[in-house]
Amino acid sequence: MALIVNVCPAATTKAPPDSVWDVIAATERLGEWTGASVVSVDPPGPAQPGQIVTLVAPAFGMKFTVQIDVRDLDPQHRWIDLVAHLPFGIDNHEHLTLAPTADGGTLVRFN
Repeated sequence: MALIVNVCPAATTKAPPDSVWDVIAATERLGEWTGASVVSVDPPGPAQPGQIVTLVAPAFGMKFTVQIDVRDLDPQHRWIDLVAHLPFGIDNHEHLTLAPTADGGTLVRFN
């Protein structure tokens, strides 16, 4: 039996959407905003469908391996679909979107 939990966290930043997208798409920089260390990016380079990013993340006083599969993305509309394979068989499907705010910043949503 699978347990499905659906949440939609969101946050805003004063940075413009193009600047935020540059950070999101730079898979080698994922550790800078996830608190994990990037071990490998295959194939290397900016986010692209089929890419696999392997990270090591600290949790509960231990280190866990996390694999992120880039499924699809649209840089023009600033969205990316990812699956994060977490410890204990947990697969987190993410649809990350960026939207401009009225003050020139960015609304970041994880669906």
